[in-house]
Amino acid sequence: MDDHPAIRPWLLRRAADGDFLNSYFAHLVARAAGLPEAIAEPGADAELVDHTGRILHVMTYCEGMGTSLRHYPRAVEVMEAHVRHLEALAPTSERHFAAATVAAYLTKETPLWSDDTELHARWHRLRTSYLALTDRTAWCHAARKAFAATDSRMTWLSNHGPSELNLRAFAD
Repeated sequence: MDDHPAIRPWLLRRAADGDFLNSYFAHLVARAAGLPEAIAEPGADAELVDHTGRILHVMTYCEGMGTSLRHYPRAVEVMEAHVRHLEALAPTSERHFAAATVAAYLTKETPLWSDDTELHARWHRLRTSYLALTDRTAWCHAARKAFAATDSRMTWLSNHGPSELNLRAFAD
């Protein structure tokens, strides 16, 4: 990576915009920018947390195009730091969407890069933590408000989201 001081902050906060083509490079951004170290910092800013959510979301559907979460060796540590930061932030539709889609992925997939029982237990705890966020009253209100404003992410979750998650925001 170039040593220009603007590159790493841009990679950590702007490189992934959620487009389908992000699938090809999301894991490369995570590696080049040092995402695991950056998101682990106690004072990670909201922009970094939200962008990490976008990268994690992309890594839930990029199988065959890029490195998916189940193939990414540092996925658990990134998700643990991500969910820890989300717990302290105010809810937004973007955060709700990221938490729900990552939880759905964690429901269906397991890490392929390890047979470590503790690692698999952490994977399951992460699913529970992400779902707990989506179940918070304030998070449900934020999701419903975004749905009423025709936010495409909330419309997708409401109409096509994984039914096994039983997202309270869309139960009615």
